[in-house]
Amino acid sequence: MEKNLGANNRESLDPWFITGFSDGEAAFTFSRSGEDVFALYFSICQREDNRGIVDKIQEYFNGIGKIYIRKEQLPKKNSGRTKPSAYFRVCKQKELLRIIEHFDKFPLQSKKQEVYQIWREMAIEKTRCFLNCKSEKFKIFSEAISVLNQKSRAFKKRSKICLKS
Repeated sequence: MEKNLGANNRESLDPWFITGFSDGEAAFTFSRSGEDVFALYFSICQREDNRGIVDKIQEYFNGIGKIYIRKEQLPKKNSGRTKPSAYFRVCKQKELLRIIEHFDKFPLQSKKQEVYQIWREMAIEKTRCFLNCKSEKFKIFSEAISVLNQKSRAFKKRSKICLKS
């Protein structure tokens, strides 16, 4: 499938592939520091040897976000060895609106849709009030996402890290 991405024509992924891949591999979440500082983000993490698909997904979204390379981590008390990985993360407010545009047009099919809907409202509210996130809405949003994600091993790891921040 050809898709016009600016001045160049490049082969692009099918939008429904992006949605399906995200149903299994993406995170719609946030980190919080203090009472009123919420950083929302969309992310996909893959082993580094599968970096090509991460690059194509970033390309599909017109280059927004950043790809970070996480180094291999040795086993720890409560986890095994972690191989190097490519981590695609979108966190700028304007760029998150592009993510919302995609998933509104090509909706998730799994239970992740529930998390996405809350995260979406949170992102739109944050765009409206920018840095002033003191509203009770953000507490309600964050609690709702936490409840929906509590069975996710990946979310538990991230939330422990975020709570320490």
